Amino acid sequence: MYEEPAKTLVAWMKVVFLTVLIALAARQFLFEPVAVHGKSMMPTIEENDKIVISKISRIDNFDLIVFVAPDHKNLIKRVIGIPGDRIEMKEDHLYINGQLKEEPYLKQNRIEAVQKGYSRLTEDMVEFTIPSGCYYVMGDNRLNSIDSRMLGFIQEEDIVGEVKFRIGPAEHAGMIE
Repeated sequence: MYEEPAKTLVAWMKVVFLTVLIALAARQFLFEPVAVHGKSMMPTIEENDKIVISKISRIDNFDLIVFVAPDHKNLIKRVIGIPGDRIEMKEDHLYINGQLKEEPYLKQNRIEAVQKGYSRLTEDMVEFTIPSGCYYVMGDNRLNSIDSRMLGFIQEEDIVGEVKFRIGPAEHAGMIE
């Protein structure tokens, strides 16, 4: 008489257990939600935005990544240089491997910098090469960002994942470029 409800309960417990196990595995190895703190990526990503990172992505120039900083905090920045790249900053223009690169994500910050009396967002940097297993990152809000200019190269093993999309707040939800 009670066998049928007991079998149903056991079946549901198995489903719930497997669902939780799959969700935990996906969070550990594939995707992870992250809350953003700080203003170093504004206006691309704003304080208290909720993002999802992929832990299995190939990292390229201009990708947004989350990494563990030397103080053990997670930071989010834009990848400027990948292993083997030659990076140079001259008169507020970025050169990668000798080629001038447009940085359209800096447009709003350039306007605000001029309004505050700054002639440029980034000081000149003599050309340097990114070592193997390392990345060079900068915040989009260059005047207010702790990034590779202070921290040095980011080690590949310190990268948590690549930002894929924003899940909150709702009016900002969607893919991030």
